[in-house]
Amino acid sequence: MVKKALKSALGVSIGVTIGGIVLPRILFSERYNDTYPPMLEQTLLYFVISYVICFLVSLLIEWIRIKMKNEI
Repeated sequence: MVKKALKSALGVSIGVTIGGIVLPRILFSERYNDTYPPMLEQTLLYFVISYVICFLVSLLIEWIRIKMKNEI
């Protein structure tokens, strides 16, 4: 259960990081000024936060799925 949650969280967090930080910073570079943190720092922060959240959500979903399966 934990291994499956870890694997699924990895893919989702990479997608969130690319879609939320990397692509906008590359495509719309004129909108980002000096007040934003460096791209590497912001990317790592988004990745870690989204990984933890996705892991917890995946773990919760798996736990509910097992709980529902045992009740039937």
